[in-house]
Amino acid sequence: MQSRMLLLLLLLFSAYSQAYEFPVEIIEFIDNAKIVASVSEGDIDEKLYWQPFEGPPPLSIAGALDAIQKHIASDPQAGIAELTGIELKRIPHHSRHWHYLVKMSSQVEGKPQPRYFIVLMTGKVIPGLREPETVK
Repeated sequence: MQSRMLLLLLLLFSAYSQAYEFPVEIIEFIDNAKIVASVSEGDIDEKLYWQPFEGPPPLSIAGALDAIQKHIASDPQAGIAELTGIELKRIPHHSRHWHYLVKMSSQVEGKPQPRYFIVLMTGKVIPGLREPETVK
């Protein structure tokens, strides 16, 4: 009886552990800052791959900026943000998948506040977190 119960628990645990999906961590460096974003494997659409020099990317810069505008419009604390940079970057460990790294600046209490976003080729916007500088 105990061995059956142990076998059942082992089967349940192995099924649960295989179902967990580890996120893809995107780490970018911009303006001497480390930007980190976690992306679900399911958000990286396998059909939306792109090879440079074989045509335009699945999402244009205009499409990425449109996705950012929609994301910012849904955030009441975003204020007025200004685009300060955009780069096309490869997703780590996914050689045929790319994303846009978008840097924006908004005024918070009269001081410029940088904001970072990852835009996947599906148009999904993921806010990037700026990691604090290490103390040396």
